[in-house]
Amino acid sequence: MGIDLGGTRIKTGLVDPRGKILLSKNFLTGLEAGKEKALRRIVNIIKKLIKISEQLYSKPDLIGIGAPGVIDRAKGIIRHSPNFPDWIDVPLARLIAEETGIRTFMDNDANVVTYGEKWIGAGQNFQSFICLTLGTGIGSGLFLDGNPWFGNQGSGPEFGHITIEPQGELCGCGNRGCLETLASGSYLVKKAQKGLDSNVPTLLSEMLKNKTKPLSAQVLFQAAQKKDPFATSLFADFGRYLGIALANIVHTLLLEGVILGGGVSKASTIFLPYLEKEFKKRLTMADAKLVSIRISSLGEKSGILGAAKMAMEKASNKQLLAHSS
Repeated sequence: MGIDLGGTRIKTGLVDPRGKILLSKNFLTGLEAGKEKALRRIVNIIKKLIKISEQLYSKPDLIGIGAPGVIDRAKGIIRHSPNFPDWIDVPLARLIAEETGIRTFMDNDANVVTYGEKWIGAGQNFQSFICLTLGTGIGSGLFLDGNPWFGNQGSGPEFGHITIEPQGELCGCGNRGCLETLASGSYLVKKAQKGLDSNVPTLLSEMLKNKTKPLSAQVLFQAAQKKDPFATSLFADFGRYLGIALANIVHTLLLEGVILGGGVSKASTIFLPYLEKEFKKRLTMADAKLVSIRISSLGEKSGILGAAKMAMEKASNKQLLAHSS
């Protein structure tokens, strides 16, 4: 069973060893009810899916979870997470294993997405690549020489927090000018709101007039598709900053591939040309033609598939801890 745990939704799926999703259901996370009730809800959702799985197929052998934030991968603990502000040192994997009797493994959600892309997504033929999830923030995962890379602190890379503008916007991490402050969904919305407050001429004013749609990256994308100059300029800057960051990363690691996923990647038709132009301009010590930049082919399924694959990989590795009843 693969579980993609988000601040708003829980995406779940029963996955076979070939990467086919046999059963998939989404639920609201229910964080507004408080930590204890939300944890109980998550456990009950998983139990419900297990029952359905048993009726239609069989009981799952493993459970894999992708969760946002700093994750203790070996112990299956959410150390802290911006999506779950009051969740400090929550042993989620152990709790689920105890409640279900199924071995349970957990990792950071971006690492899990990267597993999915390597398994049956856009990274299948890459040995060394990064995956950036472009959403409210920026998550990142890395494969080097065919293996996931987590570093000596075990949590994996945080490319969203490399500094691009030293005197730039204050980031939620406490630093200034992080990539996340320049190329994320929250950045796009923040810049758009500043423009609206300054009465910049834009289709957005009309699109938001009746307040039926809140300002979001999706609304900005719709405006850019209609050739709105202001919305297009935001995506152009977004792409350029990503291009700068990717050139820095490729210069450092000489990767063969980059995969862009997450909700904002759906706007790649707008920002990708600006990204590629800036990337080629900045990549002076490596050949840009040898680096493939791809958009995720799995979409929202990547988290479910990657969580399942991660659990399979960890279960087969005797050196990694399993959480079981």
